[in-house]
Amino acid sequence: MKIHKNVTVSYKNILIEPTPYWYNIPLPSISIKDVQRLSDLETSKKYHYARELLENENANAENHPLLTSSNRKFMANIITSGTLNDKVSALTLMLRESPIHGMKTMETLMSMCKKKGKNESVMAVTSLKDLFVGSVLPDRKLIYFADRPLAAKEVTDLHLLIWAFEDHLKKTFLEFIQLVEELSRDTLMHVRNNMVTCIYDLLSGKPEQEQNLLKLLINKLGDSENKVAAKTSQLIVELLVQHPGMKMFVVREVEQLLLRPNISEKAQYYAIISLNQTILTGKDTVVANKLVELYFIFFRKLLQLTEEEEKEELKNKNKQTEEVEVEEKKSDKRKAKEKLEKKKQTELEEHQTKMVAAILTGVNRAFHFSNISDDIVEKHLEVLFKMTHASTFNAAVQALSLIFTISLTKPIISDRFYRTLYESLLDPRVSHSSKQSMYLNLLYKAIRADSDMRRVKAYVKRMVQIAARNQPAFVTGIFFLLSQLMKSQPGLRTMLNTPEEDDEDEHFVDAPEEGEEEVKVEVEKKRVEYDGRKRDPRFSNADKSCLWELIPFREHYHPSVAKYCEQIFAGEDIEGQSDLHQFTLMHFLDKFVYRNAKKAVTTKGQSIMQPLEGSRREGVVFTRGGGMKPNSITLNSKEFMEKDVTDVSADDVFFHKYFHQKNIKTEQSKKKKAENEEDEEDEVWRAMMSSIPGGLDDEGDDDLLEDEDEDEDDDEMRALLEEDSEDMIEEEEGEDLEEGEDMSGDEDEDLEFMNASDMDESSNKRAFESSEEEEQEVKPKKAKKERLPTFATYEDYAKLIEQEEDE
Repeated sequence: MKIHKNVTVSYKNILIEPTPYWYNIPLPSISIKDVQRLSDLETSKKYHYARELLENENANAENHPLLTSSNRKFMANIITSGTLNDKVSALTLMLRESPIHGMKTMETLMSMCKKKGKNESVMAVTSLKDLFVGSVLPDRKLIYFADRPLAAKEVTDLHLLIWAFEDHLKKTFLEFIQLVEELSRDTLMHVRNNMVTCIYDLLSGKPEQEQNLLKLLINKLGDSENKVAAKTSQLIVELLVQHPGMKMFVVREVEQLLLRPNISEKAQYYAIISLNQTILTGKDTVVANKLVELYFIFFRKLLQLTEEEEKEELKNKNKQTEEVEVEEKKSDKRKAKEKLEKKKQTELEEHQTKMVAAILTGVNRAFHFSNISDDIVEKHLEVLFKMTHASTFNAAVQALSLIFTISLTKPIISDRFYRTLYESLLDPRVSHSSKQSMYLNLLYKAIRADSDMRRVKAYVKRMVQIAARNQPAFVTGIFFLLSQLMKSQPGLRTMLNTPEEDDEDEHFVDAPEEGEEEVKVEVEKKRVEYDGRKRDPRFSNADKSCLWELIPFREHYHPSVAKYCEQIFAGEDIEGQSDLHQFTLMHFLDKFVYRNAKKAVTTKGQSIMQPLEGSRREGVVFTRGGGMKPNSITLNSKEFMEKDVTDVSADDVFFHKYFHQKNIKTEQSKKKKAENEEDEEDEVWRAMMSSIPGGLDDEGDDDLLEDEDEDEDDDEMRALLEEDSEDMIEEEEGEDLEEGEDMSGDEDEDLEFMNASDMDESSNKRAFESSEEEEQEVKPKKAKKERLPTFATYEDYAKLIEQEEDE
């Protein structure tokens, strides 16, 4: 019987000490000068030798004291008998200790990624992603073994070992990306969503395979689910925030996606809104030029599609009119098919309007940083002017703002721009547009930049004209802009303080000399009048007319509008809030329910391409959201009621008056209650009288008082709203009182007689001898029940009961 000795492998046989950061291992320096590339045969031999070194290294490392601890044995037990989550966690910890000695662990995790079970594969992919981003991958791109200087003389086994592991890691990572790509096309939405996050983390964390990862990420913009596509767009914006140097590469990849022949409308939309959120600086001129060029190319492509669709619709209509309908009744399938076609058509129209708005937004943001040639701009100007007439109002505002930006550098198109902008003021869609603040700011910039005073005055008149059919928020915005324009151009005040010229003066003609016939000269009396129907505002004669349209706003129902109008007439500057939201109905209702001040306005998302509070130095803004402004006083607080009326804003005077009157009445009611509490004897007497059958004469007084307290607030509010009507009623009541003085005198006499009868009844031992006729004479208004003292006789009470039965 042979006894085999236990052969122990010393840990000194390994070339590399276990470490999670294998790329930081110091290596002997190598001179790369005059090093030639080896042939394929020699490279393969070197690679096989290096692979043997790597496998031996992994085999010898199994007995290393750092890798054979009790914790590692415990994790090995978990791998064999633990749950799925425990297995993945244990494998992740073992691979993190020393990646170069954990090739088997990495292969196990890769095999778990290939499993059919989605839960197991997603968990394995997530754990490997965390490993790659955390410590396994270096902050540089990995290099293949064949690209190393293998022919150098200084190359040792340590070099070959690390280079072989790096080659193995690079191939494994490429295989891992292929698995992620397969899972990103899975039928389950949450799996695709997790893969999008995984791709973003790998792309933003490490540079390895960044080109393939970027293609995968941008390709998910065309996902069938809106949630996945929207999340992809958000992650692309966040990627550009973290890595600004990738802007050009992202733009090129998105361009390739947009110009595909079979791309869906949804993918186009999400690609465009991802591009128009790109943050540009003065150094990004090349990127801005590329963006503007891409926007215009896609813009023309979109317009061509719409033109072709319109032609097809016309052809179909002509065919339908020419063809004779054979079938009178359509089948159900035919009707369902037509409904689907109509639904698709409406969705396509909505998509096109959204696309146009997104493209124009992107052009407006990128044009300021671009440096494109004049020929490219001239090509697309006709398209932009067409959009101002044919598209939605929001898209038209975007197109007008872009044309205005171009007109600042090219004054040739300024006349056409001002004519188009002048015509847009009469568009009825202004009143319910969500771009009112943007439109008002465009008007302000365009009018301030115009040097022709005739055109400026025509704009001012038309702005005041359209204010009459709009809500107070828009009207206050117009008046605020008028105040700013009159401040920058004082010549506009002549429309308020200078009368119109009258050309109906006398015309004198020289008398004819001797021998000459008298020539009759008919002098036509012409008067220059304002004509708002002119297309060109310069020829509307607005400079020779007054701003009569402003007078009705002095009596506007909104106090802020009336106040702003008076300030314009007085020549005062409108200072304060230029936020249109402060004059909307929602803001009024927020004050009416006494909401607390809202929190500070924060940005939404990672993009900085959004309006911030206080970022606009001039013009108007429109902040969305409910609640009151920060640092504002609640309207029902003591601080607000203690303010003077002159210190309160115009739209808060109503609340100040209401709460001030309410406070006075509540104090008076409190005093009355205090006086009633002092009279304890009356309270005792009323309690004693309440025990008598039949009740008190004024038993309903308490209920009336309670009703008055409940309706007190409503009465006060109604009193404020109907002050004028109450004054008229008081005058009429005064006249009626003068006419009816005799009637009041009779009532006083009746009251005196009633008091005397009460005294007679108390002196005659409280007997009831009066008849019903006498009772009606004593009580002309209301028949009251007779009062009896608490301690009366039985006969008195019996008589009272019989009287109630007779009634």
